[in-house]
Amino acid sequence: MELKKLLVAMTAVSAAMLTACGGDSSSSNNTTTPTTPTVTDNTCSVGVGKELDTTYSVDGVDMPVCLLSGSILTDATLTTDYVYSMTDYVTVGDGAGELTSYDAPSEVTLTIDPGVAFRSTSKGTLIISRGSKINANGTAEAPIVMSSIDDNYEGNKEWGGLVVQGFAKNNQCANEYAATPEEICNTADEADTGFHGGNDDADNSGSISYLIVAEGGYEVVADSEINGITMHSVGYGTTVENVMVYNNYDDGIEFFGGSVNVKHLILVDNGDESIDWDDGYRGNIQFSLVRQGVTNAGDNGIEADNAGLSNTAEPVSNPTLSNITFQTASEGSAYLMRAKVGTYGTLTKIAADNYAKAFRIADTETTVVLTDSLVEYTGMDAEDTLRLENSATEGQITGWGASSTSDNVALGNAFEVTGGNGSVTASTATSANASTGFFEETDYIGAVDPTVTAAESAWWAWAADVIPAAFETEE
Repeated sequence: MELKKLLVAMTAVSAAMLTACGGDSSSSNNTTTPTTPTVTDNTCSVGVGKELDTTYSVDGVDMPVCLLSGSILTDATLTTDYVYSMTDYVTVGDGAGELTSYDAPSEVTLTIDPGVAFRSTSKGTLIISRGSKINANGTAEAPIVMSSIDDNYEGNKEWGGLVVQGFAKNNQCANEYAATPEEICNTADEADTGFHGGNDDADNSGSISYLIVAEGGYEVVADSEINGITMHSVGYGTTVENVMVYNNYDDGIEFFGGSVNVKHLILVDNGDESIDWDDGYRGNIQFSLVRQGVTNAGDNGIEADNAGLSNTAEPVSNPTLSNITFQTASEGSAYLMRAKVGTYGTLTKIAADNYAKAFRIADTETTVVLTDSLVEYTGMDAEDTLRLENSATEGQITGWGASSTSDNVALGNAFEVTGGNGSVTASTATSANASTGFFEETDYIGAVDPTVTAAESAWWAWAADVIPAAFETEE
């Protein structure tokens, strides 16, 4: 079933909203903020917002709108009785500030029922602070969708995104991990959404599944945008799987430290990098479909960093990525991967289609392990696709060579690798952190089992039911 984007009911107030946002926005850089309808005196049934004096229509049914604002300081459940809207930062719990004790923040749980819709504008961003949890578990038949208030999925930069803050380690708090810690870790978020960090890599920020975040990336101040999903020091006790970020103005998903694992991740047409890690990220990602350059040129498939200008800060960024398929529809993506100062990482069973440039390694302290990977080169010789900087050497990419690269990648209808070159010896990737049982054993390269050849049978088909355009390819 294809879910229709919300349409604003034709009342005097909502007509003004539609005019203000341009209605059918097809711009890839839509920054106009719609007029917010008048707030009524009615508290939403969840007790964390106020009703607006308008309705949005979902599949032809007019639904009341609940405007969330400020802080949610008690357990709450968002149900399909409302459509939810945000126009500014909305923070769950009180752990987003600078802490003096890890026991200080309250424990608040926000539950979001399957099928709940968010339609937000401006800085509207949901922030899950340290100590609190989000349980946003949709289903394949009823995913949770967060997007802007216009009537399609073609815009970006129209609202913020989803931010999760945790107590896992990041390398901006060196004193915290010494034998005698001298201070609590308080690392500032991007875009002034709060603080993150701690000393518990197993920290649990909740559970997220069957969630779509679309059209976000609002520019809070010049050159400071919100990622589709931002994981700030999130621990591997958190469950994240079957998640899609579509048409975000900034990165699709960015990890600042932490050790969170992500499975079945879909990243399509995001404006900056699709996957970005910094500040000591040591999580695992398996089964991810990344598409770039469909309508937005995008940038690198992956941007990997350790800690800004520091190449020795610990813990060192060192995630493991397995069974990922990257595809670019244009040559707008600068590199498949840009590995910056000091990062480590293991990439295995990676397929990359239509990239003209492969890897950019920036420093002698950078090490990328690349195994069982296929890269299609377009427009240049294979030996020209590796760019080395600051005395870096080819040895910084372990496994680089004929055994791990190819020029004959092709993808089928389900984005499975075709042509007989996608099979490898069955194996299970090694976890980048202390979590166990995350990786599944596979004997193929890329995100999709090559025995699955029909799009409607692929693991990502649930998202295609909502946004078919994200998965269309040129004939």
